[in-house]
Amino acid sequence: MSKEGETNNLVKSEANVPAISNPGQELSEVDHGQKVSGVLAQIFSAAGELSGPNTPASALVPWVSDVLQSDHSFRAYGHDLADFVEHMKRLGVSPLAVTADHVRLYKGAMLKAGLRPTTVARRLSVLRGAYRQFAEKGLVPWKVAQDLSTVKAPQVAKNTTPSLTREQAVALLEAVPTDTLQGLRDLAILQTFFITGCRVSAVINACVGHLEFDGVEHFLHVTEKRNKRARKILLDAARPVLRYVQEAGLGEDLEGPLFRPLSPDGLGFERRPMNRKTPWRLVKKYCRMAGISPDRLGGRGIGVHSLRKTAITDAIR
Repeated sequence: MSKEGETNNLVKSEANVPAISNPGQELSEVDHGQKVSGVLAQIFSAAGELSGPNTPASALVPWVSDVLQSDHSFRAYGHDLADFVEHMKRLGVSPLAVTADHVRLYKGAMLKAGLRPTTVARRLSVLRGAYRQFAEKGLVPWKVAQDLSTVKAPQVAKNTTPSLTREQAVALLEAVPTDTLQGLRDLAILQTFFITGCRVSAVINACVGHLEFDGVEHFLHVTEKRNKRARKILLDAARPVLRYVQEAGLGEDLEGPLFRPLSPDGLGFERRPMNRKTPWRLVKKYCRMAGISPDRLGGRGIGVHSLRKTAITDAIR
C-alpha cells in the first residue's frame, strides 16, 4: 500500500464526492456552476445544520467556478475539502466555528497518518482560500481567515521531478515501435510532451482541428490550466504527429480527439479522448524498454512531468 493509501479516515473514497463528468473531460460552461454548487452543497451537508441562502457552499461557488475549470482540478479540490469537513464533524466542530488551532490539529493528524508533505501543503492551501472566501462573504470574521493563514505548511522539497538526459530521451523515443498504429500514436504523444511541455489534460483534450500549419511551422492549440489557451509550436514533434494522424485516418475528423484509445480489436482508435492515466503508463513502459528505471526510491519517479521538464530542441528521428 502506498503512503497515501494508509490514511484511513483522513482520506475519503471517491464515492463520497459526486461524479462531476466523465473522466478526462472538461466541465461544460453551461452546467459548470450548477455542478459546482451541487457538489459543494453535498460536501457541506455533512455539517448538518448549515442551511439557508448564505452558506459555506454558496460562498465558494463563484470563486471555484471561476478558478477551477477542469474536472480533474475540481475533483481534487472537492476531495480535499470533503476530508476536512468530515474530520471537523468527527471533532464536533462546525465549518464556521473552525479556528487556526483546529487546522493545526488537522495538519498534525494528516502528517501522523502518513500523507506526503506536498499533499498536506495542498490541503492547507485549499483551506486558506476557502476561509478567505468565507470572510469576504461575512460568514466568519476576517481574524479567523488571517489566523488560518499563519498555519505553516510542512517543508516541501523543491523541484523533485526527475528529468531525463538528452541521451535517455532519445533512447526512450527510439524504444517506441513505429510499425503499428499504437506505436505511431505513442511516439506522437510522447514527442508532443517533450516539445510543448504541456500538461496531460491539455494534450489529451486537444482535437484534430487544433492542429495548425502557417506555411512554415506546425502548431497545436491547447487549453491549459485555468482555461488559458495557448498556441504551441510542434517543431520536431510535427512529423510523428502528422504521420499518426494520416495513418490513423483522422485528418477529416476535425472535431474528434487528437489522441485516442485503441479500439478493442487493436485495428483502429475509438472516437473519444485518451484516459489521462495512459500517458503516464506509456512513459513508464517505454522507459523500461529503453533500459531506464522509471521508479525512484523516496521520491517521484519518471513520468509525464519528466518529459515536460526535459528540453529537446534537436531532431530525434
